[in-house]
Amino acid sequence: MQVRMRAAVTALALGLGLMAGGVVVVADGAPAAAQTLNLATGGSGGGQGAAPVPIEVLADDGIEWLQDERRFIARGNAVATRGTTQVLADRLIADYRELPEEQGGGTQVFRLTAEGNVTIRSPQETATGTRSIYDVDAAILYLWGGPAKLVTPTDMVSATKEIRYYERDRKAVAEGDAVAVRGDRRINADVLTAFFVDPEAAPRKQPAKAAANANANDSLAGGSELERIYADGNVVITTSKERIEARQGNYNAKTGIAEMEGSVKITQGKSVLQGDRATSNLNTHVSTLHSGAGGMARGLLVPKTQEGRGGAGGSN
Repeated sequence: MQVRMRAAVTALALGLGLMAGGVVVVADGAPAAAQTLNLATGGSGGGQGAAPVPIEVLADDGIEWLQDERRFIARGNAVATRGTTQVLADRLIADYRELPEEQGGGTQVFRLTAEGNVTIRSPQETATGTRSIYDVDAAILYLWGGPAKLVTPTDMVSATKEIRYYERDRKAVAEGDAVAVRGDRRINADVLTAFFVDPEAAPRKQPAKAAANANANDSLAGGSELERIYADGNVVITTSKERIEARQGNYNAKTGIAEMEGSVKITQGKSVLQGDRATSNLNTHVSTLHSGAGGMARGLLVPKTQEGRGGAGGSN
């Protein structure tokens, strides 16, 4: 059996919790049995016993409910809103499962797919791409695009292949021409793994009410900021004063220190330093080269006066 709900603008409020006796009325007045759809990780927004946070879906071209397939499809400028987070796309697909009676009955979303002009927006972050899948059980967001992007107030991460955001671990993995940008600092690599932290997280346990409110208003990355980045494969870090190349890198966004390994090459103007490993402070622009299995650390230092006279083919 398939139930089709069509309207110029269709709004479907999908409650979290027990709604077995409720109804949803579409624009043409035809009622349809309400379903319990859960888009929150691990249940309701504030944990056990907290009030459920509803999901609202709006679509210009209507919402199709496929009961046999246990799926909702919203088409045409579709928007799904839960709390302060929104998912916008040309088409949204919500797949759900039936819950057993011992779990309260009803239904629960286990996957949300967005297709075409995808934007995932929260107070702290914006993610964009051409397609995304949110795995509710694993709390993982998969994002594809040309490129896919994750933007925070201070940082931007993009990738041509895929970005995966692990909600529980506050971790984003960008693959394929991956780029991370903060101010004038740019990190390129085959794969970037970025870790985020909550700058306002208290070291002590929050009161239950405060924790519930925080969870209900969580942003895509939990109101977080970038803490560190692991870079792997063809790593290049550029700033206004230097270019650092290596096979692998570990960048601490708080201290500005980058630990680089494997065929390290640091270029400042026409001066070049090479070694097996390096520690570079991007705040002070001071780097330390280390020798290793690849041989001795070495450098070619070109004074600015020589550059200015054009002996090296350049000028200030």
